[in-house]
Amino acid sequence: MKISLYIPCFNASLYIKRCLEGVFNQSINIDEVLIIDDGSTDNTVQIASKFDVKIISHKNNRGLAAARNTAIKNSAGDYIASLDSDCVPERNWIEKLIHEFRDNKIAGIGGMLVEGYQDKPADLWRAVNMPQHWGNELTYNPEFLFGSNNIFRKESLLKVGMYDETLGNNGEDHHISQKLKSMNYALIYTPAARAVHLRQDTVSSILRTHWNWYRMFHEPVNMENLKFRTRYNLRTSRDRIKEDIRNRQYKLLTIDLILPADQFIRDIRYFARKR
Repeated sequence: MKISLYIPCFNASLYIKRCLEGVFNQSINIDEVLIIDDGSTDNTVQIASKFDVKIISHKNNRGLAAARNTAIKNSAGDYIASLDSDCVPERNWIEKLIHEFRDNKIAGIGGMLVEGYQDKPADLWRAVNMPQHWGNELTYNPEFLFGSNNIFRKESLLKVGMYDETLGNNGEDHHISQKLKSMNYALIYTPAARAVHLRQDTVSSILRTHWNWYRMFHEPVNMENLKFRTRYNLRTSRDRIKEDIRNRQYKLLTIDLILPADQFIRDIRYFARKR
Protein backbone atom coordinates (compact mmCIF):
# COMPACT_ATOMS: atom_id res chain seq x y z
CA MET A 1 0.00 0.00 0.00
CA LYS A 2 1.51 3.30 -1.13
CA ILE A 3 0.21 6.66 0.09
CA SER A 4 0.59 9.92 -1.80
CA LEU A 5 -0.36 13.26 -0.30
CA TYR A 6 -0.84 16.52 -2.17
CA ILE A 7 -1.29 20.11 -1.08
CA PRO A 8 -2.86 22.55 -3.56
CA CYS A 9 -1.27 25.97 -3.11
CA PHE A 10 -2.01 29.46 -4.32
CA ASN A 11 -0.03 32.19 -2.54
CA ALA A 12 0.20 30.06 0.60
CA SER A 13 3.45 31.46 2.02
CA LEU A 14 1.81 32.36 5.35
CA TYR A 15 0.84 28.75 6.03
CA ILE A 16 2.78 26.24 3.98
CA LYS A 17 5.72 25.80 6.39
CA ARG A 18 3.46 24.88 9.32
CA CYS A 19 1.36 22.64 7.08
CA LEU A 20 4.42 20.71 5.85
CA GLU A 21 5.89 20.41 9.33
CA GLY A 22 2.67 18.63 10.33
CA VAL A 23 2.78 16.41 7.25
CA PHE A 24 6.35 15.29 7.92
CA ASN A 25 5.55 14.58 11.57
CA GLN A 26 2.92 11.93 10.87
CA SER A 27 2.82 8.70 12.88
CA ILE A 28 2.96 6.55 9.74
CA ASN A 29 4.95 6.99 6.58
CA ILE A 30 3.67 8.97 3.60
CA ASP A 31 5.44 7.74 0.48
CA GLU A 32 5.38 11.00 -1.47
CA VAL A 33 4.27 14.58 -0.90
CA LEU A 34 3.26 16.71 -3.88
CA ILE A 35 2.94 20.49 -3.86
CA ILE A 36 0.58 21.62 -6.62
CA ASP A 37 1.50 25.25 -7.12
CA ASP A 38 -1.49 26.84 -8.81
CA GLY A 39 0.17 29.94 -10.23
CA SER A 40 1.47 31.44 -6.98
CA THR A 41 3.15 34.85 -7.16
CA ASP A 42 4.59 34.83 -3.62
CA ASN A 43 7.38 32.64 -2.21
CA THR A 44 5.27 29.54 -1.58
CA VAL A 45 7.47 27.42 -3.85
CA GLN A 46 10.71 28.61 -2.25
CA ILE A 47 9.44 27.72 1.24
CA ALA A 48 8.05 24.34 0.16
CA SER A 49 11.26 23.42 -1.68
CA LYS A 50 13.09 23.23 1.65
CA PHE A 51 11.11 20.04 2.37
CA ASP A 52 11.31 16.65 0.66
CA VAL A 53 8.46 17.34 -1.75
CA LYS A 54 7.73 17.09 -5.45
CA ILE A 55 6.62 20.47 -6.82
CA ILE A 56 4.35 20.70 -9.86
CA SER A 57 3.46 24.21 -11.02
CA HIS A 58 0.63 25.58 -13.13
CA LYS A 59 1.71 28.58 -15.18
CA ASN A 60 -1.55 30.34 -14.32
CA ASN A 61 -4.10 29.98 -11.53
CA ARG A 62 -6.56 27.31 -12.65
CA GLY A 63 -8.50 26.61 -9.46
CA LEU A 64 -8.76 23.81 -6.91
CA ALA A 65 -10.43 21.25 -9.17
CA ALA A 66 -7.64 21.52 -11.74
CA ALA A 67 -4.98 21.36 -9.00
CA ARG A 68 -6.57 18.19 -7.63
CA ASN A 69 -6.61 16.58 -11.07
CA THR A 70 -2.96 17.47 -11.61
CA ALA A 71 -2.15 15.75 -8.32
CA ILE A 72 -4.09 12.61 -9.22
CA LYS A 73 -2.40 12.34 -12.61
CA ASN A 74 1.08 12.73 -11.12
CA SER A 75 0.74 10.67 -7.95
CA ALA A 76 2.23 7.20 -7.56
CA GLY A 77 0.15 6.08 -4.59
CA ASP A 78 -2.72 3.63 -4.40
CA TYR A 79 -4.26 6.08 -1.92
CA ILE A 80 -4.22 9.85 -2.42
CA ALA A 81 -4.57 12.14 0.59
CA SER A 82 -5.35 15.83 0.29
CA LEU A 83 -4.64 18.63 2.73
CA ASP A 84 -5.32 22.33 2.22
CA SER A 85 -2.28 24.56 2.57
CA ASP A 86 -3.73 26.45 5.56
CA CYS A 87 -4.31 23.28 7.59
CA VAL A 88 -1.99 21.53 10.06
CA PRO A 89 -2.71 17.82 10.65
CA GLU A 90 -2.44 16.21 14.05
CA ARG A 91 0.29 13.59 14.33
CA ASN A 92 -2.03 10.58 13.81
CA TRP A 93 -4.15 12.25 11.10
CA ILE A 94 -3.20 10.02 8.16
CA GLU A 95 -3.15 6.92 10.39
CA LYS A 96 -6.74 7.58 11.50
CA LEU A 97 -7.87 8.17 7.92
CA ILE A 98 -6.30 5.07 6.40
CA HIS A 99 -7.65 2.93 9.27
CA GLU A 100 -11.22 3.29 7.96
CA PHE A 101 -10.62 1.56 4.60
CA ARG A 102 -12.25 -1.67 5.68
CA ASP A 103 -13.49 -2.95 2.30
CA ASN A 104 -13.27 -2.17 -1.42
CA LYS A 105 -16.63 -0.36 -1.49
CA ILE A 106 -15.17 2.50 0.51
CA ALA A 107 -13.75 5.10 -1.87
CA GLY A 108 -12.85 7.90 0.50
CA ILE A 109 -12.44 8.97 4.11
CA GLY A 110 -12.72 12.52 5.41
CA GLY A 111 -11.49 14.01 8.66
CA MET A 112 -12.48 16.82 11.02
CA LEU A 113 -11.22 20.36 10.47
CA VAL A 114 -11.02 22.36 13.70
CA GLU A 115 -10.89 26.16 13.51
CA GLY A 116 -7.67 27.36 15.10
CA TYR A 117 -8.84 30.97 15.48
CA GLN A 118 -12.24 31.87 16.92
CA ASP A 119 -11.63 35.05 18.93
CA LYS A 120 -12.65 37.62 16.30
CA PRO A 121 -16.31 37.79 15.15
CA ALA A 122 -15.55 36.78 11.55
CA ASP A 123 -13.53 33.73 12.61
CA LEU A 124 -16.12 32.66 15.17
CA TRP A 125 -18.91 33.17 12.62
CA ARG A 126 -17.04 30.88 10.23
CA ALA A 127 -16.61 28.23 12.93
CA VAL A 128 -20.31 28.35 13.87
CA ASN A 129 -21.91 28.78 10.44
CA MET A 130 -19.41 27.27 7.99
CA PRO A 131 -17.92 24.21 9.75
CA GLN A 132 -15.84 21.87 7.61
CA HIS A 133 -16.76 18.71 9.45
CA TRP A 134 -19.80 16.55 10.25
CA GLY A 135 -19.68 16.57 14.04
CA ASN A 136 -18.27 14.24 16.66
CA GLU A 137 -19.58 10.88 15.44
CA LEU A 138 -18.19 8.46 12.86
CA THR A 139 -20.56 8.80 9.89
CA TYR A 140 -21.18 6.41 7.02
CA ASN A 141 -21.98 8.23 3.76
CA PRO A 142 -22.14 11.86 4.93
CA GLU A 143 -23.51 14.34 2.41
CA PHE A 144 -19.97 14.80 1.04
CA LEU A 145 -16.32 14.82 2.08
CA PHE A 146 -14.79 18.25 2.54
CA GLY A 147 -11.77 18.88 0.34
CA SER A 148 -9.71 20.33 3.19
CA ASN A 149 -8.55 16.96 4.56
CA ASN A 150 -9.34 13.55 3.13
CA ILE A 151 -7.97 10.44 1.45
CA PHE A 152 -9.32 8.52 -1.56
CA ARG A 153 -8.52 5.36 -3.43
CA LYS A 154 -6.88 6.57 -6.64
CA GLU A 155 -8.65 3.87 -8.63
CA SER A 156 -12.05 5.20 -7.53
CA LEU A 157 -11.24 8.79 -8.53
CA LEU A 158 -10.10 7.66 -11.96
CA LYS A 159 -13.23 5.57 -12.49
CA VAL A 160 -15.55 8.55 -11.92
CA GLY A 161 -13.55 10.84 -14.18
CA MET A 162 -11.79 12.89 -11.49
CA TYR A 163 -12.82 16.47 -10.60
CA ASP A 164 -14.95 18.79 -12.71
CA GLU A 165 -12.58 21.66 -13.53
CA THR A 166 -15.43 24.00 -14.53
CA LEU A 167 -16.25 24.27 -10.81
CA GLY A 168 -12.99 26.08 -10.08
CA ASN A 169 -12.45 26.65 -6.36
CA ASN A 170 -15.84 25.79 -4.88
CA GLY A 171 -18.12 22.78 -4.92
CA GLU A 172 -15.63 20.37 -6.48
CA ASP A 173 -15.54 18.31 -3.26
CA HIS A 174 -19.34 18.04 -3.14
CA HIS A 175 -19.51 17.10 -6.82
CA ILE A 176 -16.88 14.33 -6.68
CA SER A 177 -18.58 12.87 -3.60
CA GLN A 178 -21.91 12.68 -5.43
CA LYS A 179 -20.28 11.05 -8.46
CA LEU A 180 -18.69 8.40 -6.24
CA LYS A 181 -21.98 7.69 -4.48
CA SER A 182 -23.79 7.41 -7.82
CA MET A 183 -21.43 4.55 -8.70
CA ASN A 184 -22.25 2.81 -5.39
CA TYR A 185 -19.04 3.72 -3.63
CA ALA A 186 -19.20 4.55 0.06
CA LEU A 187 -17.68 7.48 1.94
CA ILE A 188 -16.82 7.73 5.63
CA TYR A 189 -16.32 10.70 7.90
CA THR A 190 -14.18 10.19 11.00
CA PRO A 191 -13.72 12.91 13.64
CA ALA A 192 -10.68 11.01 14.93
CA ALA A 193 -8.59 12.34 12.02
CA ARG A 194 -8.16 15.99 12.94
CA ALA A 195 -6.49 18.96 11.32
CA VAL A 196 -6.36 22.57 12.52
CA HIS A 197 -7.43 25.40 10.22
CA LEU A 198 -5.07 28.41 10.32
CA ARG A 199 -7.25 30.80 8.32
CA GLN A 200 -8.18 34.20 9.74
CA ASP A 201 -10.99 36.27 8.24
CA THR A 202 -12.42 39.77 8.17
CA VAL A 203 -16.13 40.47 7.88
CA SER A 204 -15.66 41.23 4.19
CA SER A 205 -13.65 38.09 3.45
CA ILE A 206 -16.01 35.73 5.28
CA LEU A 207 -19.04 37.12 3.44
CA ARG A 208 -17.20 36.68 0.14
CA THR A 209 -16.28 33.12 1.08
CA HIS A 210 -19.86 32.36 2.14
CA TRP A 211 -21.10 33.49 -1.27
CA ASN A 212 -18.46 31.43 -3.08
CA TRP A 213 -19.31 28.32 -1.09
CA TYR A 214 -22.77 28.30 -2.66
CA ARG A 215 -21.78 29.40 -6.15
CA MET A 216 -22.95 26.10 -7.67
CA PHE A 217 -26.50 27.01 -6.61
CA HIS A 218 -26.43 30.34 -8.47
CA GLU A 219 -27.35 28.58 -11.69
CA PRO A 220 -29.48 28.93 -13.71
CA VAL A 221 -28.96 32.67 -14.00
CA ASN A 222 -32.54 33.91 -14.24
CA MET A 223 -34.97 36.03 -12.25
CA GLU A 224 -36.65 33.07 -10.57
CA ASN A 225 -33.38 31.79 -9.17
CA LEU A 226 -32.39 35.30 -8.11
CA LYS A 227 -35.67 35.59 -6.18
CA PHE A 228 -35.07 32.16 -4.64
CA ARG A 229 -31.56 33.14 -3.56
CA THR A 230 -32.87 36.34 -1.98
CA ARG A 231 -35.55 34.50 0.00
CA TYR A 232 -32.99 31.87 1.01
CA ASN A 233 -30.54 34.46 2.32
CA LEU A 234 -33.28 36.24 4.29
CA ARG A 235 -34.33 32.96 5.91
CA THR A 236 -30.71 32.08 6.62
CA SER A 237 -30.14 35.44 8.29
CA ARG A 238 -33.31 35.10 10.39
CA ASP A 239 -32.44 31.60 11.53
CA ARG A 240 -28.88 32.53 12.44
CA ILE A 241 -30.00 35.59 14.39
CA LYS A 242 -32.37 33.41 16.44
CA GLU A 243 -29.71 30.79 17.04
CA ASP A 244 -27.02 33.30 18.01
CA ILE A 245 -29.36 35.04 20.45
CA ARG A 246 -30.31 31.69 21.95
CA ASN A 247 -26.60 30.80 22.32
CA ARG A 248 -25.70 34.33 23.51
CA GLN A 249 -23.30 34.78 20.63
CA TYR A 250 -24.19 38.45 20.39
CA LYS A 251 -21.01 39.52 18.61
CA LEU A 252 -22.11 37.48 15.57
CA LEU A 253 -25.33 39.42 15.08
CA THR A 254 -23.80 42.16 12.95
CA ILE A 255 -22.66 39.64 10.34
CA ASP A 256 -26.04 37.88 10.52
CA LEU A 257 -27.82 41.16 9.86
CA ILE A 258 -25.75 42.30 6.90
CA LEU A 259 -25.65 38.85 5.28
CA PRO A 260 -28.81 39.18 3.10
CA ALA A 261 -27.89 42.58 1.64
CA ASP A 262 -24.29 41.59 1.01
CA GLN A 263 -25.22 38.30 -0.68
CA PHE A 264 -27.95 40.03 -2.72
CA ILE A 265 -25.44 42.55 -4.08
CA ARG A 266 -23.05 39.73 -4.98
CA ASP A 267 -25.91 37.84 -6.66
CA ILE A 268 -26.87 40.92 -8.69
CA ARG A 269 -23.29 41.42 -9.85
CA TYR A 270 -23.04 37.77 -10.83
CA PHE A 271 -26.41 38.03 -12.61
CA ALA A 272 -25.22 41.11 -14.55
CA ARG A 273 -21.96 39.43 -15.63
CA LYS A 274 -23.74 36.32 -16.87
CA ARG A 275 -26.61 38.01 -18.69
